[in-house]
Amino acid sequence: MATFDTSHVKNIVLLGHAGSGKTTLAECMLFEAGLITKRGSVEERNTVGDFYELEKERGNTIFSKLLHTQWKGYKINIIDTPGYDDFVGEVVSALRVADTGVMLLNANFGVEVGTDIIWQYTEQFKTPMIFAVNKLDQDKADFDRAVLQAKEHFGRNVVVVQYPMNQGLEFNSIIDVLRMTCYEFPPEGGKPKKLDIPDSEKEKAERLHKELIEAIAENDEGLMEKYFEKGELDEDEMKVGLKKAMINHDLFPLFCLSAKKNMGSGRLMGFIDNVCPSANEMPPQV
Repeated sequence: MATFDTSHVKNIVLLGHAGSGKTTLAECMLFEAGLITKRGSVEERNTVGDFYELEKERGNTIFSKLLHTQWKGYKINIIDTPGYDDFVGEVVSALRVADTGVMLLNANFGVEVGTDIIWQYTEQFKTPMIFAVNKLDQDKADFDRAVLQAKEHFGRNVVVVQYPMNQGLEFNSIIDVLRMTCYEFPPEGGKPKKLDIPDSEKEKAERLHKELIEAIAENDEGLMEKYFEKGELDEDEMKVGLKKAMINHDLFPLFCLSAKKNMGSGRLMGFIDNVCPSANEMPPQV
């Protein structure tokens, strides 16, 4: 069994209102890394995470579970948590041992009651946070509404890293404004093609790229000086700035995906590996 030093171990907790797709995302992450050869589903009651009979009967998570996988040289410990506020104690316990939280938003509904309840604890513990707008493959998905609600509820420090090029039933493409790349997924999901950003999306992508750079620079004096000098930050500089801002609970990067169709989970895992803090980078808990 592989061993990892602390700098190559990422401890994350999946958070969100009931039905936002936490267990399905965990299943995707295990599948993407090759830990399982077939993805289970909540509907079929055969996911790795929901193994208690009561959870299978109810079709939702009741107890927090620790799962783990490996992705490109890193070990990712994944805590899948319940979404109903009846079980908020399970969520609080998981938050105390995680170094990053991934808050899932259902693209059909945006910010929900459970989202707000959980956020209060992430604020209390100053947990580094990522947002992931999920279920973008569904007919009533509304990414812009979800982003607007996230900023209204949690502040302007929610910064868009990705947006969908074609949300809804035809969803299969994501624009990444950190890497300035278009990712196009095959119908079965999984590994996407990396494409140039289409001309029709360049103006929007460049605007969001600039907004992301400015948000990062505002939280780091050294990067602010570089930005003023060059008018730009490169990808590595942006990653360094994002990590620092996440550790300080100052910026909350936002991603998009469809966990059910396994579109976007691999890129999210790459960001967890390369940007999210490891345990040795976090301040000690008191």
